[in-house]
Amino acid sequence: MWAALASHVNADPATTTDSGVAWYQGDVAGAFKVAQSSHKPVLLYWGAKWCPPCQQLKSFVFTRKDFIEKSKQFVSVYLDGDNPGAQKWGERFHVSGYPTVVILGPDQSEITRMSGGMDLSLYADLLDAALSDAKPLRDVLATLRKNPAALSASDCRRLAYYSWDAGHFLIPDPKELAADLEIAASKCQTLNPTERARLTVNSAALSSTPERARQVMAIVEDRTLAPHVLDVLEDLQESFFTAVQSQEASAATQFEVNWIWTMDQAANDPAVVDADQLYAIGAKLVALKRFAADKKVPRDVAAEARARVSTALAKSVDPYVRSGIVNSASYIYDALDDKEAMYQMLMAEVNTAKTPFYYMVDLGQLEEERGNRQEALAWYEKAYRESTGTATRFEWGYDYLAALVRLVPTEHERIRKVGLEVIAELDGPDRIHARARGRLEKLDAALRKWDAERRYDRDIAALHAYMQNICAKLQTKDSGRGTCQRFLST
Repeated sequence: MWAALASHVNADPATTTDSGVAWYQGDVAGAFKVAQSSHKPVLLYWGAKWCPPCQQLKSFVFTRKDFIEKSKQFVSVYLDGDNPGAQKWGERFHVSGYPTVVILGPDQSEITRMSGGMDLSLYADLLDAALSDAKPLRDVLATLRKNPAALSASDCRRLAYYSWDAGHFLIPDPKELAADLEIAASKCQTLNPTERARLTVNSAALSSTPERARQVMAIVEDRTLAPHVLDVLEDLQESFFTAVQSQEASAATQFEVNWIWTMDQAANDPAVVDADQLYAIGAKLVALKRFAADKKVPRDVAAEARARVSTALAKSVDPYVRSGIVNSASYIYDALDDKEAMYQMLMAEVNTAKTPFYYMVDLGQLEEERGNRQEALAWYEKAYRESTGTATRFEWGYDYLAALVRLVPTEHERIRKVGLEVIAELDGPDRIHARARGRLEKLDAALRKWDAERRYDRDIAALHAYMQNICAKLQTKDSGRGTCQRFLST
């Protein structure tokens, strides 16, 4: 049935030319046919040209000689989210966030997945783990639940390094999944300390309890261990830090010291790329604010952070690599509550970036926060007009339309006109899936709220009617058809 899905996967020129990875030329269905005939697994890279973490992955992982060599044992597929049919394949493989790397068997069963935030040196080793045991991950989870002692060393390692922040579809209930990972951490006897720590931190990230918080606090206290699990530590949510602050004051204070030390290690490690160094500084600043009585970053620390941003931005690097630096610098400025510095930085980037529309939405948000409605809308509109790619244009169009509803709700004719334009981005096969489906559902909710008092029924009717014309062109079996038909229906 999956052969009916067609998405051409012409390799990204930047990826093909610079990396040396032999990306498959053809459609995704064809890649799996090659995988079946060659008995190789598929390495599927899901990304987008405008996505800064994607560019970081391509620049610092796909150019590594060890990764390139290991990739020869896979059918490597680069799937840009804007390719025809890409969103449908994204939904099939449960990928939405860019970037994601998924290893799949020739039968399309998932073996493992990796996200962009992981220690870049680990990727090649994880390809080895995927090759050593091609058992589907669902089978590994089933074994974990029925008989944890039967898990192999490879099973346990894959559980430790799996990108659980993107893998909720396997076990939708976060508390249930957290409990499973907790069992794996305690029952897998072959794990090394880093792997066991990764499972423990992932469990706490999914569902924080006082006991899990204490376990993570002990990991952060271990200075030989904490730097090796930085990527999963950075995934911890506010609920975890709330659990930390519920501990004894002395323990919470010591955790803050250890957390800051861990982030400083990453921020000053020459083996860590600039964007990740800055991100670690941002994580440090957020923690300092969270634990400070006045919820502010100390002046000397703030000044040092600004200096690090200036140094990183002054470097001459590839424009795509720079986008990752700018992303992390924005995180720092946000932690410092310095929206003016962020605004000036993004204004400069708009003039030189390869995909300037990426920053225009941020500029719109900053103007919106300042209370400048018209300036904000001008940026949102410009971002939409200048965006490229089918899926991307709908994403940026959604941002513009949602902003209109928020900022000028009485301008119903303008909202209707733009709404018709944005909906038109979905007029074509295999477009209402994955990221696009999620945004369409959000748009439906926003427009229903906008018309809660039934003032704009005629505009809603026009948008609904146009969408129904799009729905009518979809194949009956298209899984996006239901979402399409429900849009603004009564």
